[in-house]
Amino acid sequence: MLVAPGVPLALLSGDTSLTPEAGPLPGESEMGALAAAWPDRISETSVRDSEWMLRIDDDWYAWAHGRLLPEAERSRWEEFAALSFSPYPATLPPVPVLDEEAAARVREHLREEELNPPRRSEAFLGRLLLAGTRAETEKRMVTLEVAGFTVTVHERLKGPLSLVSEELRALRKADPSVAAFLRGLREMNGYNYRYVEGTRSRSFHSYGIAVDLIPRSYGGKHAYWMWAMISVRDWWAIPYEERWMVPEPVVEVFERHGFVWGGKWLFFDTMHFDYRPDVLLTVGSGTPEESGG
Repeated sequence: MLVAPGVPLALLSGDTSLTPEAGPLPGESEMGALAAAWPDRISETSVRDSEWMLRIDDDWYAWAHGRLLPEAERSRWEEFAALSFSPYPATLPPVPVLDEEAAARVREHLREEELNPPRRSEAFLGRLLLAGTRAETEKRMVTLEVAGFTVTVHERLKGPLSLVSEELRALRKADPSVAAFLRGLREMNGYNYRYVEGTRSRSFHSYGIAVDLIPRSYGGKHAYWMWAMISVRDWWAIPYEERWMVPEPVVEVFERHGFVWGGKWLFFDTMHFDYRPDVLLTVGSGTPEESGG
């Protein structure tokens, strides 16, 4: 399991009551959400050889326990980490409360990943975004102006981020707190060909489908779980008032246009937004704890 977007607290705490029951053919809802979110790239979904699959151009990709692998490679699923589809909460969930057993499971999970850094298959996202290699990826990058900031992202984000920019400009005029927040930003970061810290998996930034809002100062507050872990043993319990937070109206603007916010994750990253319109189609289908806090 890849430590990052939306790792479900239920899977780390051992509370199976929060884990969705596996149906006879897992992956149907997730594959359907992907097809609905990317209709020009995913031409159909179907059950093939007793597994849900989707088709991009002439090639099929299997659910494969959430690994989304080329049909011919689906038996290799244990080699890879899953692409997260944890339910995304519509509102800011409560800060997680972990008992000793759950806390131990989280720490053991992190130790295991340190010893064996997770690797997500690059096949599906590379094909979906026509960004399988660095050279292919960089052909797809465009530079945009978003509410006064310059950001380089995948060309697929041009429309969504243009709408985000329009709404942020209007909010800046109407809401003094949003205006102050935007003045306090140093930059917006998008494309960066790199791996997720502590893993062997390409970051969503490396595909150009993630944006970070970087402040001039964090004001002594916590923005990223891995930074917080250095000085705070129970970093997941850090109160929201001690975290650097993006104002709710700004978060809602990004969410309206297909982005999920890392401030709602157990492994929190409050400056980070991923473009995951497929995940947003699951809003309301899970509890806040399932989404990791």
